[in-house]
Amino acid sequence: MHFLLLGASGRTGQHVVTELLSKGHTAAALVRTTGSLIPRPGLTIVIGSPLSKSDISSALLAALPLSPSATIITLNTVRKSDSPFAARVSPPRFLADSCANICEVLEHAGFNRVVVMSTAGVGDSWSNLPWLSKVFLSCTNVKYALEDHGLVDKDIRLTKLDWTLGRAVRLRFDDQKPTDTKTDVRTLGSKGDGMSMTDSVSVASVARFLVQVAVEGLFVQSAVVVAG
Repeated sequence: MHFLLLGASGRTGQHVVTELLSKGHTAAALVRTTGSLIPRPGLTIVIGSPLSKSDISSALLAALPLSPSATIITLNTVRKSDSPFAARVSPPRFLADSCANICEVLEHAGFNRVVVMSTAGVGDSWSNLPWLSKVFLSCTNVKYALEDHGLVDKDIRLTKLDWTLGRAVRLRFDDQKPTDTKTDVRTLGSKGDGMSMTDSVSVASVARFLVQVAVEGLFVQSAVVVAG
C-alpha cells in the first residue's frame, strides 16, 4: 500500500515511516524543513507546509503512478522547549487549519481514508481524565495543543471522509533506543474508560497502532483512546 504522511519528521511520525517501510509499504511525506527526514527506499519526501493546499496536492501526486490508500497525520503544535510552560511557537489553529486543508484536498481528489493522531482529553474523553491530568492540561501551555486537537476533532466529523482519531495518553519517548521494542496497545474506547494517572504509551507503539488502523481499516469514523 502507498500512504500520504503529514508530520512524518516528528517523534511519532518517524516511527510511522519506519513501521510502514518495514512492512513493505511506500509513502510520500510532506515535511517543512529540508533534511528533517532521512531519505530511504520507498519514501518520497516533499518540502512544503500543511497550511498550503498546493503543497499537500504536490505530496499527494509526488509518487505517481502510486496513489495513497490512506493518509496518516501525526502533526502536533510546537513550543520553544519541552517544558509545559514554554511559549507556543506554532500559530493558533495550526492543527485545525492544516487538517482542514488536508481533508479538502483529499475529498477533492477522491481519497477517503485518513488516520489522525490526537490526544487523550479531547472531546468526550475529557470526563475520564484523572483530575491531576486535568489540572496539568488546564494550567500549562499544553492546553493550547489540547484546544487545537479539539478543533480537529470537531471539524473532521463534518467531512465525508473515513476518519479515525487515535487519542494517545501520555507519550513516552524513551523508546528511541535500538534495544527497545514496540508493545501492543490497549484501546479504551472513545471516552477512555478506565484511564489512570499511571497510563502512558510509547511513540513506537502508537505509530504501529496508527499504521495497523490505516492498513486494516479499523475504527472508521470513530475516536479511540490508546494506552500502553
